[in-house]
Amino acid sequence: MRQGAVNALTEQRRHFRKRVFRPAHIVLSERAPKLECAALDLSVQGVRLRVSTTYGIPHEFDVIIDGKRTPGRSVWRTYTEIGVMFSEASQSADFLEHERDIAPLIELLKMAAQKWPSSESDDVSETELFCRDQTLLEMWPEACRRTGVGVREFPPGVIELWKQTMGRAN
Repeated sequence: MRQGAVNALTEQRRHFRKRVFRPAHIVLSERAPKLECAALDLSVQGVRLRVSTTYGIPHEFDVIIDGKRTPGRSVWRTYTEIGVMFSEASQSADFLEHERDIAPLIELLKMAAQKWPSSESDDVSETELFCRDQTLLEMWPEACRRTGVGVREFPPGVIELWKQTMGRAN
């Protein structure tokens, strides 16, 4: 298989990226000198930066490209390159992930209502609630398929809410 074909299969970007070669700077703090680098593969979500070395560059920093300073975080790195996701893009990407979970969660609630009519759920033991939670997790792939979003990981935030409701914060 050609290298380009492998990259096309593993590509995870959601936005168009433009190949550029622009001078850029990494800003670690107000008092530290700016690190010179080159901006490559620029998109609204992030940029690929070429630096002399990635050693010592923290996970989060600001990037200056064309005079515009943007906070970002590294999502991958090699010895001389860093993939940066801009912070604003990361927040909108998280929001989109939550939005994609809403339809399967609603479908899961519908499936649960069919499986356990409300008259049955009035007096349920803690053991039965645990079994129902397990069944809901098993029904999740079907809820994803029914809503056409593709099978995904069950939303961790929902599991955290279950734990809190059951009195287990961790």
